[in-house]
Amino acid sequence: MIWFWRKKFIPPPSGAIPSPPDSRDIPLSTVQAIPVSIPEECPPPFQLRVLEQVGPSCVGFSCASVKAEKERRERNLIDFDGKWIYDRCKEIDDYPGDGTYLRIGMKVLKNKGAKPLGGTEVEVSRYRIGAYAKVDEITFEGLKKTIYVNGAILAGFHGSNEGWQNACIRPPKAGEKVWGHAVALIGYNKDYLIGLNSWGTDWGDNGLFYVPKDYLPFEAWAVLTDLPSDFELNKPVHTFKKNLYYGMKNEEVVWLQKCLKYLNCFPTIIEATGYFGIITLRSVQTFQSTYKIPSTGFVGPLTRAKLNEIFS
Repeated sequence: MIWFWRKKFIPPPSGAIPSPPDSRDIPLSTVQAIPVSIPEECPPPFQLRVLEQVGPSCVGFSCASVKAEKERRERNLIDFDGKWIYDRCKEIDDYPGDGTYLRIGMKVLKNKGAKPLGGTEVEVSRYRIGAYAKVDEITFEGLKKTIYVNGAILAGFHGSNEGWQNACIRPPKAGEKVWGHAVALIGYNKDYLIGLNSWGTDWGDNGLFYVPKDYLPFEAWAVLTDLPSDFELNKPVHTFKKNLYYGMKNEEVVWLQKCLKYLNCFPTIIEATGYFGIITLRSVQTFQSTYKIPSTGFVGPLTRAKLNEIFS
């Protein structure tokens, strides 16, 4: 068993509240096939920054960690402001006290985005998720499968000061004061789920902790799709003057991909890299078919004329 002893730690105030039932929630099992078998161990694939929450803002800080993990999958080493996310939650959660619902944190990531640490409000909409779902298989194996398929997930635990003094946490015991806390679950091994906390590196295993099989969260949420940082909410404005074709790589292809993405011809979850590969070729063919242009995949005079009609 893994134990990391430190001086007695007093957690911040309770901040994670179980989300009220809502028929609009999407159960993860209804939209995503879960594999029958998974590896016995799935170590965290990325090194994430250990944040230090302020007050009962654990939902915001854990959402920041979940979003940071998604960015690292795109090779973007960006960390986010958990307090900013929490403050946006409090604007819409209709909860009069401290803390907020886990569902609201995911809603903020989807509808508003996340503010980079040291960044500005202008950048927020660049860092949004596309969709999320409620994890409905809250079992040790079910959570492992979700982490393996979806990466970092947002989870809420009922805990106690006594049970969370070490990296290997335990459920509350009778007579202990119980609070709610949100964390990011980021990996697992055969005996434990691996979590990332927001109490700084002086707690647990330098901010990490381990959840035994008999200690399950009261709620968990998974990101289904993460929008790339170049996702455009507004219609692009551009005039295409040169023919574009398979194998090219330049700034004109970036604009082509952005325009096709706006028209839902190019996958929104793929970043516009400027390389005219097979995905761009098929996206152009989809655009051409839609507008009754020969579906060659070549962006010649006819295709450029239609693009310019829409985007110039």
